[in-house]
Amino acid sequence: MKTIMIFVFFLRITTSASAETNSPVKPYMLDFYKITNKIRPYLINKTEYLNTQNEKDIAQSLAAFNQKVKELKNDKMSKTDDMKYRTQQLAEGLNDAEKSFKDGFKDYSYWVLKSSMNNCFACHTQKSLSGTEYTFSKSTSSDQYSEAEFLFIVRNYSESIIQFEDLLLNYPQNNISIENLENSLQKLLYYYVRVLRDDKKTLIAFETLLKNKKLPATVRNDILAWKKYLTVKKYRLTENKSLNSETSLKNFISERNAIASHYKLSNQRYIVDLETSYYLFQLLEKSTDITLKPWILYWLAYQEQDYRLTMFDLSAEQYLKECIEKYSFHKAAKKCFALYKEMIINSYTGSRGTSLPKSVEEQLMQYEKLVYKKLP
Repeated sequence: MKTIMIFVFFLRITTSASAETNSPVKPYMLDFYKITNKIRPYLINKTEYLNTQNEKDIAQSLAAFNQKVKELKNDKMSKTDDMKYRTQQLAEGLNDAEKSFKDGFKDYSYWVLKSSMNNCFACHTQKSLSGTEYTFSKSTSSDQYSEAEFLFIVRNYSESIIQFEDLLLNYPQNNISIENLENSLQKLLYYYVRVLRDDKKTLIAFETLLKNKKLPATVRNDILAWKKYLTVKKYRLTENKSLNSETSLKNFISERNAIASHYKLSNQRYIVDLETSYYLFQLLEKSTDITLKPWILYWLAYQEQDYRLTMFDLSAEQYLKECIEKYSFHKAAKKCFALYKEMIINSYTGSRGTSLPKSVEEQLMQYEKLVYKKLP
C-alpha cells in the first residue's frame, strides 16, 4: 500500500519529539514527525493548501518528505521482502503529491497527499492495530472537526473518537456543516467496524448518538440501518467460510452485495461493505495460495473503490497495482488493470473533460503492456 511505511514510524512516536527509542531509524522518525507537524495546518484546511501565499512552505515540506523517503529506501530495513514494496509505494505516492503540486494540480496534490496519510490508517485498521498518542499544538485556524480528522488520520483514537461523537451529539448548536457531520459519522463507523469490533459497544454508541433528536433525518436513518445490520444474524460473517477459488470468491461477493442491496442508500450499505472488505483482507494475510491472491486483491479493490473520494482512501488503487505488478501473468491482472484504468481516468475527469498528466498516461501504457504481453 502506497504509504504504510510513514506511519510504521509514527507508531513509535509519542507527543514528545525527543522521546527515547532504540530504533535504528530514529532520525527518520523524528524527521517525519517534524515535517508532518509543519504541513499539518495545510492538511486540515484545503483552502490553506490552495492558497498561493503558502506555496513555498508546502513545496518545501513535500520536497523534504521525498528526500527522507529516498534516504529511507537505502536503509537496510527497507530492503527486506516485507518492506521493499511498501517503501517503493510510499516513494511513488509522495512523489506524485510533489510533482502534481509543482505542475499546478493543487487539488489533486492535496487529495493524493491526504489519501496517502489516510491510506496508512486504512491499512492499520484492517490489521486491527491499536491507536497512538500522537498529538499536536492547537492552532486558532483549525476547528474541532479538522482537529478530530487529523487525530483520526494519525490513529489517536482515544481523542478523535470522543471528538467525533461530541460533534454529532452537539449538532446543530456547534454549527458543523452537514458534510462534516456525515464525515464524522462515517469515520466513527470505520472505527467501530474495523478497530473496536465489539457489537455490544457499537450498539451502545449508536444508541447514545440517537439521543440527539435534532440530527438530520438522513443521519438518523443511517444509524438505524446500521443497528439493524448488527442485530440480523444471517447478515453477519463467520470465520469458517471456505473461500479457496475464483468461483467461491465471486459467489461470496455476490452474496454480500445481495445483503447490501437491502439498504437502498449508499451510506446505509457502508457497514456491509466495511465488514466484507475486512474479511477479505484477513483472507489475503492468511492465504498462501498465489493463484488465489490476485483475485482477493481484485475484489478488495472492487469493494473499496468508492472510499477513494469519501474517505481519501487509496487502498483500492494499491491493491490493483500489486495485482498488476506482482501477478502480471495471472488472468486476474487484466481485470485489475481495467478497474485501475477506470479509476485513474475518473480521477482526472471534470467538467472540462479528461486531462491526464504525461506521467500518468505513461504508467497506464506500461501497465497495459505488462498484463497483455504474451506468455514466454
